[in-house]
Amino acid sequence: METKSLSRQRDFSYYINPYTNLKANESSGPLVIERGDGVFVYDEDGKEYLEGMSGLWCVSLGFSESRLIRAAEQQMKTLPYYHSFTGKVPAVTLELSERLVEMAPKPMSKVLYANSGSESNDTAVKVAWYYQNALGRPDKKKIISRLRGYHGVTITSGSLTGMDYAHKGFDLPRPHVIHAEAPHYFREALPGESEEAFTGRLADSLEHLILKENPDTIAAMIAEPVQGAGGVIIPPEKYFQAIQPILRKYQILLIADEVICPQAISLYPDC
Repeated sequence: METKSLSRQRDFSYYINPYTNLKANESSGPLVIERGDGVFVYDEDGKEYLEGMSGLWCVSLGFSESRLIRAAEQQMKTLPYYHSFTGKVPAVTLELSERLVEMAPKPMSKVLYANSGSESNDTAVKVAWYYQNALGRPDKKKIISRLRGYHGVTITSGSLTGMDYAHKGFDLPRPHVIHAEAPHYFREALPGESEEAFTGRLADSLEHLILKENPDTIAAMIAEPVQGAGGVIIPPEKYFQAIQPILRKYQILLIADEVICPQAISLYPDC
């Protein structure tokens, strides 16, 4: 007699999975992951899966790294939580900030923490608006994103995401977000067009978009060094070197949204 999966015996009606077909989820339920070890995770029936995406890029050191376990245990004993509001900061936060700045490409010199990538990008937009306001440019509010880009799922970060599934049914994108072409040479290049020519065409198109929208209304452009969810798209040669002078020309900030391969952030020497 076949034993039913434990997951099919549970009531999942109280739980909503992000990025999941809700009707399918209601009828069949989610895959319940119970534990992880190294590069593998295991469902509640003990079936093993190779977690090739590191749990959405977050567990690059594996699911059972003993150093992380010891560090987490020690911190829970010392100070499990404290905020950084109103002039206070945990000592461990300062220590981590110093080490991150030491490792980061220059001229990066500050760290502002967030709870998720979506929140990080919402905050980056707020900082861009604050920066433009502080310099007496209050009309600079629009953010340029790119098609095929992924930047999150909140109202602002979901608007920045350049894929229909993040917009449909949610009244997104919001009016202050505009989208430029994806630097996807394989899919978007014209017949016989070289990478250099493709880069030049995208740079010209970006400047045309800026002029059409009015440079005095655009605060920043956000871009992934490598577009992850959009297809792991590596930009063509000298793409960022081509667009950064255009952004500087019109006093538009460049936001580097990097999660998958931090070393690629070196493509943004002036962000």
